[in-house]
Amino acid sequence: MDEITRRELLRAGLTAGLGLAALGLPLPAAAAAYTSGAVKRPARISGLVRYRGKAGRPKKVKFSGDCTYCRRFDLREETLLVGQGGALRNVALALKGIRRGKPLPDALPVLAERRCTFEPHVLTVAAGSKIVLHNDDPVLNTFHAIARPSGRTLFNIGTPRKGQKIKRRIKPAGLVEVRCDVHPWEIAYIVSVPHPYHTVSDAGGAFALDQIPPGEYTLALWHEQLGVQQRKVRLGPGQHVKLELAYG
Repeated sequence: MDEITRRELLRAGLTAGLGLAALGLPLPAAAAAYTSGAVKRPARISGLVRYRGKAGRPKKVKFSGDCTYCRRFDLREETLLVGQGGALRNVALALKGIRRGKPLPDALPVLAERRCTFEPHVLTVAAGSKIVLHNDDPVLNTFHAIARPSGRTLFNIGTPRKGQKIKRRIKPAGLVEVRCDVHPWEIAYIVSVPHPYHTVSDAGGAFALDQIPPGEYTLALWHEQLGVQQRKVRLGPGQHVKLELAYG
C-alpha cells in the first residue's frame, strides 16, 4: 500500500482542499476519455475501512447565525466518525486508471439539508453529472459550492422553502466543499471523478464497487481529516476481491 499520512499531507501544505490530486485521479480533460459499454465477466471489490487510532464521541456543534429551529437537534461534528470495531465512515473511494466500463447511473445523486445538517456528509459523483439539492428543513438554507483548492464558487443557491429541490451540474472533476451560509457548521464534500467507479464507506466502514472490467488498478481513498491512501488491486475475470483497509 502506498499511504500518504495526514502528517505528510500537512507538511506538503495540503488539506481537505487538495482537489483532484486528493484521489490521484486524471486531469479533468481526461473525463471525456471514459466510454461505457458491456463489461465481460465483470469483477467486484468490497471491503471495510477502519480507524486504528483513538476517537471519542464527536463534539457538539457550536451554533451561530439563525439557529432557533436547529437547537432542538443534538448535532455533532462529522469530521471523524468511527463506529464499532473502528469502522470508519465517510471515506471516498475511487478507481484510478479506468477508461472503459459500465454506464453512468440514471438516478441523480441527492444532497439534502435535513435537521440542520447535510446528508450525506460526503458524496461521490461522476464529473459532469447533475445532482439534486434538496432543502428538507422548514427554514432558509443555502447550498454554497466551492471548488477546492482554488476557492472558486461554483454556485450559491438559497432555498427558503421546505421540500424545495434544485438540480445543478458538477462540471469539474475534483473536490467541492459545500457550505450553508445561514448555518455555518453545515459542511459537506462532493468528490467528482471521471467515471462511475466511486463510492463512500458507510456507517459500518463497508464499501463496494461492482461491474469492473478485469485488469490492474489503483484504489484511491480520501478522508477529510486523515488524508489519502492508495492500494494496488489486480482483478481477474469474474473475481471478487475483498479488502481490509485502515487509517491510523
